Amino acid sequence: MKIARVSETDLIVRIQKRFGNKKPQCGIEIGDDAAAVQNESDKLLLLATDILVEGNHFIRGQISFEDLGYKAMAVNLSDIAAMGGTPAYVLISLGLPPDLKLAEFDQLYDGIQEAALKYGVKVVGGDITSSKFGMVINVSITGYADKGKVISQDGAKPGDLIAVTGKLGGSLAGLLTLMNPNLELDPDIRAKALDKHYRPTPRVKEGVLLAATGKIHAMKDISDGLAKEINTIANTSGVKAMVDAAKIPVSPFAEEIARLLNKDPLEMAIQGGEEYELLFTFASKDYNLLNELANRHKISMHLIGQIEEGDGVLIEASDKIEPLHFKGYQHF
Repeated sequence: MKIARVSETDLIVRIQKRFGNKKPQCGIEIGDDAAAVQNESDKLLLLATDILVEGNHFIRGQISFEDLGYKAMAVNLSDIAAMGGTPAYVLISLGLPPDLKLAEFDQLYDGIQEAALKYGVKVVGGDITSSKFGMVINVSITGYADKGKVISQDGAKPGDLIAVTGKLGGSLAGLLTLMNPNLELDPDIRAKALDKHYRPTPRVKEGVLLAATGKIHAMKDISDGLAKEINTIANTSGVKAMVDAAKIPVSPFAEEIARLLNKDPLEMAIQGGEEYELLFTFASKDYNLLNELANRHKISMHLIGQIEEGDGVLIEASDKIEPLHFKGYQHF
């Protein structure tokens, strides 16, 4: 059955049955003009939103609807993680083409529900309309953080060390795998690279633990590539960032895909977007404390450089120092 043959009310009822409605602890949820939720009065409220547009952020037929729903949630969860917050409530608004099948709608919400359950968030409403120009998914998310523990992108200070969680380039490796279907690639590597691209891991636990130390000066999630995000931190903080190319952690998927496509894996790690790892800075004197935290909670933390007086971002590679420009995804 196509979406065009189902009313908006029917679709809302399907969502209500999936997530529940009017739970006493959450006030008023799906179906009313607005959701009403209990406010954490001793916390700061965090709000973020992201939009995925067919043809711009995804191509129908090249990603499953389950993965698409999961990814739409993950990119928003990552925004809350980057502030050191705990995600709480989600609103989902959809523009749906008339030829979308009802089963595909349900599969989309399978992915949304999977991510919601995994990260403990509650879907409380949204909006649905028809779209003549492809599918549009807009997710708005709220979260909360302890007062004084919210981390912004503009707090880097001279003398800080620069670190990232995880290894980089894996999502771009997945995208290149998708764009080169005839690539002779080990099936296990192919599956893992695609999974990294389709189902990124928002570092919610890591963000909360790092924020709780009170030692993180600046933090961003790597959505548009390491080069762009580190330039943003440096520019907004009014400092200079020095990056050591040899210390940038490169995904093994990026290494393998780069070898097969004759690309530079380091360039993939630096410029590739949709990683959703965390990029953060902290005083060098706090390294031992944060390293012990990372080891205790199995957080993959890699030092990649330091913050200095000045402006701009420089990268040292092969005994040569040059500006680190970003070539990653541009929204316009």
